[in-house]
Amino acid sequence: MTLEHKNHGSSFSGEMRSLNIDVPEFVGDFSSMNYLQLANAKEAVEGSLNHLFTLLQDTYRFDMSLPLVIDGFPRNDVDVVTVRLTRSKINRLRNDHTKIIEYIQTHLSRQLDASTTSLEAGNRTQIVAATYMNLNPQTQPFALVKDVVTGSPAAKAGLLVGDKIITLDEDINTLNNNNLTAVATRVKGRINIAMPVEVLRGTNLIKLLLTPSDDWPGRGLLGCHIVPI
Repeated sequence: MTLEHKNHGSSFSGEMRSLNIDVPEFVGDFSSMNYLQLANAKEAVEGSLNHLFTLLQDTYRFDMSLPLVIDGFPRNDVDVVTVRLTRSKINRLRNDHTKIIEYIQTHLSRQLDASTTSLEAGNRTQIVAATYMNLNPQTQPFALVKDVVTGSPAAKAGLLVGDKIITLDEDINTLNNNNLTAVATRVKGRINIAMPVEVLRGTNLIKLLLTPSDDWPGRGLLGCHIVPI
């Protein structure tokens, strides 16, 4: 869904198609779309992102952060070209998704201004913010913290029972956590490496640093129990 006018980005699109990776495109500018067109574009982008994350993780056993070069040489245990192109498309689609959400939010604000003039400005802002949370899947929680062991890595990070995890290590979210399988894989590969975690605590957005560890008395690398939402 990256905006590409004639002859712009054709090389990238051609490379993606040569690898049998579909690259849907819109003709025009998101700013000229009406609400329905933006909603359809949002759905299409999310579907493409979900497909690409699944391809990256399940087919190539890779993610957005693992290195493609080791000791100055391309890895020989992965299709470097395909992974690079897939990552690039994911980043383009993420940018598109952010733009679409911004335009949708603008449309919603205008609708609220027109139809709810009797509401206080603060209430209108809360409604827009809540609607934005519902529209943007990358701001929606995908896991609930059910238990945290005292003294565990999770406890030291400040994770609390009842926290709802929105993102883990910046790129695992409701679109690509694969029923928490992606979380388990990422945690195993990040022992003693701090991972940013974004959680919803009540109505507050909290950012933490979680460091998986196998050097503590309890079980597991985190010392917490999370379940899918």
